[in-house]
Amino acid sequence: MFRKILFTVSLLILFTSINFFAQEKKDSTESRWNHGKWYDWNNYEWFGWEFHGEPFIELNYGFGNVKHDKLISKFADIGLAEIKLGYATQESYYEDNIIEFHDKFTFGSKLSSDLKSVSTTIGEMNSDLWRFGFANRSGYGYRINKISILPYHGSGFVWSRLDMKDYPAKFYLITKPPMLIDDAIRDTDILNRFHDAFRFGTLSEGGVRFEFDSFASLDVGYETAVIFPRYMFLKHAGSLFIEEGAMGLLNHFINEIGDSSPIAAPIVNFFLKNGLSYAFYSLKKGNMNWPFATEEPLTYETFKIGLIFTF
Repeated sequence: MFRKILFTVSLLILFTSINFFAQEKKDSTESRWNHGKWYDWNNYEWFGWEFHGEPFIELNYGFGNVKHDKLISKFADIGLAEIKLGYATQESYYEDNIIEFHDKFTFGSKLSSDLKSVSTTIGEMNSDLWRFGFANRSGYGYRINKISILPYHGSGFVWSRLDMKDYPAKFYLITKPPMLIDDAIRDTDILNRFHDAFRFGTLSEGGVRFEFDSFASLDVGYETAVIFPRYMFLKHAGSLFIEEGAMGLLNHFINEIGDSSPIAAPIVNFFLKNGLSYAFYSLKKGNMNWPFATEEPLTYETFKIGLIFTF
């Protein structure tokens, strides 16, 4: 369901941009080197937290699901309530109607089965998750008169504390088919790796922001998060190096496309970066520090709608 919603949003971006591609492409003889900085690596910041730009507050509500590859038991679906505090920067990208933007922010969230709009199915486990972290998102967008359409890719680090309200032993006899007691014990052992303790993880998000001629804007996004049952520094560093290296090479490729055809940059950036992030997320479901042999993580997938107030 969530993937269908994100696909619909993606089509909206594509169709909205068709009229842009019909315009005559503006030739650009100015290399991005001439902007005074090299965008591919020096501007690809993970930890560059300069507090500049326009401050913003973002409020999100969402719904999603929780999974673990080794669990037989099922989590109840969850709802999300979230606040983000950060700084946003924007500038023209070669053409006046093409925007380059970058947001940096901290966030706090609650993901709970109590926040969803439907009741829990019998046999599903209720849970609460409190989390906080920092992240960034960036991309290129289109400005149409007083409206801006900004597709983005984002990523960040997160610390989460899981509180299990139910365990498999509570209802293993009423599941269909009935769960074996050995499976219930094994599932409980897995859940105890996460329960009632802060765990480190990573997240990525793809979405679209719609800005109007006011200080408020609308955001629609889809987030994937990976929570580690334990932290293994060397293996995580190696996995992160591979992922960020791949993203850096992809960023260079996207910039080459942007140099040749700025009007294509927002669409290409959105699909390629979010596609790469989701590919790595899929690989991490069974191996938290892929490609290194490690445990299975807890994963969250959440569809979010938010309001952003920029000052």
